[in-house]
Amino acid sequence: MSRQTPPGHDDPPRQRAARSLPRPLAPATGWESELEVRAAARRAGVWLGWSSVAAVLIALALGIHAHRRVVVVVLIVGAALLNGSMLVVPHRWWRSRRWSRPLFTVWSGGLLILVALLVLVAGAHADLDLLLFLIVPFLATIHSGSARVAWLAAAIGLLVLLTGASGDFSAGAVALRAVLLLGAAVLAVALADLNRAAAATRIALHDRAELERLLLAEAHHRVKNSLQTVADLLLLSRPAGTGDARAFDETADRIRAIAVVHRLLADRRGADVDAGELLRLITRSVAPDAEVSTVPERLDPDVAQQVGIVANELIANAVEHGLAPIRVALAHGDDPTSLSLTVSDGGDGPNGHAPGLGLALVERITRQGLHGRFRLAHEPDGPTVATVSFAAHLSVAENP
Repeated sequence: MSRQTPPGHDDPPRQRAARSLPRPLAPATGWESELEVRAAARRAGVWLGWSSVAAVLIALALGIHAHRRVVVVVLIVGAALLNGSMLVVPHRWWRSRRWSRPLFTVWSGGLLILVALLVLVAGAHADLDLLLFLIVPFLATIHSGSARVAWLAAAIGLLVLLTGASGDFSAGAVALRAVLLLGAAVLAVALADLNRAAAATRIALHDRAELERLLLAEAHHRVKNSLQTVADLLLLSRPAGTGDARAFDETADRIRAIAVVHRLLADRRGADVDAGELLRLITRSVAPDAEVSTVPERLDPDVAQQVGIVANELIANAVEHGLAPIRVALAHGDDPTSLSLTVSDGGDGPNGHAPGLGLALVERITRQGLHGRFRLAHEPDGPTVATVSFAAHLSVAENP
């Protein structure tokens, strides 16, 4: 029985490697973790702006003791517009080394200037200087190193200057606010550093996982090539006798079926295998004219390898002993947690003959590997149907 070579087997080695291997990973940098922290801080800063605007407007509506209320409202509306403008700044600017730092610098300066204007216009007794307790954590997060120290010192100095110069607060009240703001700054710095460390850890773990997937994909690629080489060497030793030659052909096909699984694993860096693509590749190599229908399902790599061998055996058996049309189908069983692989042909079935090596192999893999059930039946005046039922999300490693 003649078999076609699996797709990609006759390609030059360099072309196969170029198609199968994933692209190299870009190395992670500290800037990536900094971007993650700043992105979170930017989102928090926008919500901080809206909440501050709402807090001041509510305080004015409830009769807070503030001078020049109209001017305060104008300042708050202007702050709201500027806060909204941060949402229209192109995303690439926030991720740029050239533009992100100036943007955050302008944002920080604008916040401090706004608080200064509000206190000067509304008066110290309006207590609008308390907005600094919201601004300090933001400053501690978006800045680092000496720049962060400078901005936090500016916030504390602004508080002391505004409350002390107004003459409406005692020295004790000014000192209390300064100490509380300093404590808030220290806490904000500690939390910001923890956030940076957590972001750097996440980036490092992600890069390590990507590297492991890349190495695993390379391993699968090499295994696939080795299996194809083994199949070719086996066929080079193929004897001229019909019976023995068929045994060599069948063994080579089994090896190639496993190679197909490793090819898919290499393409997907060792992730789960798409069951439909697996069955289509195997069917195309064994019975190009067969019909294939599948449900969307992904298989554990170990399960995919066993399903690939089973499918290869059943399709090859249909080609050798059955008649057209040959149909291959993967569907859900009686419940969504099970799958049913069926291969049908127009032949008259086993007719009482003992199963050959192929069907015996299917029976063993189904029972011991997939922990499922295998059934071969011929309907009167109908097709011969081979059915393999197994768990949809089976993990071979978890089986007893």
